[in-house]
Amino acid sequence: MLFIHGAGGSNEVWLNQLTSIRGYCLIALDLPGHGDSEGDAFNAIGEYSSLVADFIQTQNLHSVILVGHSMGGGIVLECALSHPEWLKGMILMDTGARLRVKKEILDQLARGIHPIEIIPYLYRNNCELQILCKAREAMKHIPTGVYWADFQACDMFDRTPDIQNLNIPTLIICGEEDRMTPLKYSISLHEALANSTLEVISAAGHMSMQENSEAINAVIAAFLNGEL
Repeated sequence: MLFIHGAGGSNEVWLNQLTSIRGYCLIALDLPGHGDSEGDAFNAIGEYSSLVADFIQTQNLHSVILVGHSMGGGIVLECALSHPEWLKGMILMDTGARLRVKKEILDQLARGIHPIEIIPYLYRNNCELQILCKAREAMKHIPTGVYWADFQACDMFDRTPDIQNLNIPTLIICGEEDRMTPLKYSISLHEALANSTLEVISAAGHMSMQENSEAINAVIAAFLNGEL
């Protein structure tokens, strides 16, 4: 299983999954310019998917289940469209086939200003103040150029017309209170992907894998065991 984080993220977002899922080789990437990875962030989903494909081929991995959150979900879909031969399954979390970003946020990042105001929308309603404060501080430590590149990549991404041809076993997960990529995005994915299952996670927003990791891990385990 190969985990791919979202915009401005790192492999740390998957900690609760990496310590709980059993029976699989688990790998969580830091995309270029993110976490401990060197280089610059890309401004195109296709570039990220090519890097993921190169990593899989270099490591000689087979029967891979790709797990992607938000922008990472777009990368997973792009990989599925270009390299379906080594894909065993997909897990798409809080994402969509189209990932538009508000122009105001892109303009703000172009001026080198962190979009701190989006932090509350990453989490469920009435999220604990401590979590929001921690997230704000974490954002301030990530260069605005990383967010700008990632959000440009998201904004230009639209594979809506293409994914209907995919027939890969897919688990679609969405936090019930996701306000960044609302449930309608996941419903559209489910309707387009013939071999998919949709699971809605209560008490969770956009960062569902952190907010309700117990429910997320249970759903993932059921999918891996063929119980969904």
